[in-house]
Amino acid sequence: MLKDFLSQAGWMTKTLVGISVLVSILTMSGTNEYTLWFAFNWNLILQGEVHRLITPIFLHFMIGAFPIHLLFNMMWLWDQGGSIEKARNGWYLLVIVLITGVASNVGEYFSSIYFGSGRPYLFGGMSGVVYGLLGFNFVRRRFDPFFPVHVHPGLMQFMLLWLVLGFTGLLGNIANAAHLIGLISGGLLGFITAKTRRF
Repeated sequence: MLKDFLSQAGWMTKTLVGISVLVSILTMSGTNEYTLWFAFNWNLILQGEVHRLITPIFLHFMIGAFPIHLLFNMMWLWDQGGSIEKARNGWYLLVIVLITGVASNVGEYFSSIYFGSGRPYLFGGMSGVVYGLLGFNFVRRRFDPFFPVHVHPGLMQFMLLWLVLGFTGLLGNIANAAHLIGLISGGLLGFITAKTRRF
């Protein structure tokens, strides 16, 4: 079973995991000045630093003394992203990652401005993308029974419960809007591609 899990990821999934690990090492899990290289900054984006729309997905932070944030996200990226890459190809996966990543980052930023503290804060992680991949796989399979990736109902229920718990505040400081918008944007992509069958 472990062998099957390890073998399901292709080169793009491994690349995304590798970048995330390297960024975590470089930034010391978001604790040094290099963190600002990857942080979302709307003013700098408007000045042309458009890479900041996506780079926060590679930032991960320590929870206590453990890299749980990174490990949890990489495990689900390997599982859900690897399944998509195996079913299609690496570039197919990358498009989904970019769309859901940008959507979740922008959504988290504006959520903090209009529904949160009123000012931006440092956020990061691949979890918005993970929820996007989950939403894509679940909706795509639901509307396209020939799509080879199947999301177990138990996994979907667990991730939705985790999403709801995040909004209660019981899990601490979590980018809840990124999770929700990632899930929605991934689901929309799954629906559109299932209906058009062109992607």
